[in-house]
Amino acid sequence: MRSLLKKAATCIIAVLFTLGVKAQNQDYIITTKGDSIPCTIKIPLITCGDGNYKTSANGPSVKIKPDEVKEYYISKKNSLYRSVIKEGKTKPEFLLVLETGKISLYEETTDVYVNNTVTKVTKWYVTKGSDIAQPLKTDDLVMSKSKKQRKGEFTTLISDNDAVYAQYTSENKFSFKRIRNLVQQYNNTTNI
Repeated sequence: MRSLLKKAATCIIAVLFTLGVKAQNQDYIITTKGDSIPCTIKIPLITCGDGNYKTSANGPSVKIKPDEVKEYYISKKNSLYRSVIKEGKTKPEFLLVLETGKISLYEETTDVYVNNTVTKVTKWYVTKGSDIAQPLKTDDLVMSKSKKQRKGEFTTLISDNDAVYAQYTSENKFSFKRIRNLVQQYNNTTNI
């Protein structure tokens, strides 16, 4: 009888733990007013803009708009999207958040169709103390600023952290992987 009670208690604890973990892996939006709303987010496969969210299974579907929603999180993808204004634009749009901290790093991917083939183009943007996202890195042939300009702006962003600045200038690498690593180091050091 005791072993049966132990097994039952173990099962109940396991179920409660699973429910607790599931509750933490919930989609949510944060409105521009600062309200955090748990919900279910649906992003269409072929998307012209962003998706919709529902706060209950039978509730209405509400469009996710960058001028009303500051950020949203999709638990299945473990992805956070934030509303930012890209440099030279006036309206906010959602970008995938790669890194967040004193320097935030964002990604935008678009499909480009050339000669009946689809190629994904990746562009990275960066912010520091502002909601204006500056273009930083791309695997496309064209970006609004030259690579030299973008490298100079990145150098300026990290120049107040001696260790990260010295490492970047000594290596002089400007790859996606290296930039992300430097931003992580910058955000994790305390002498900023």
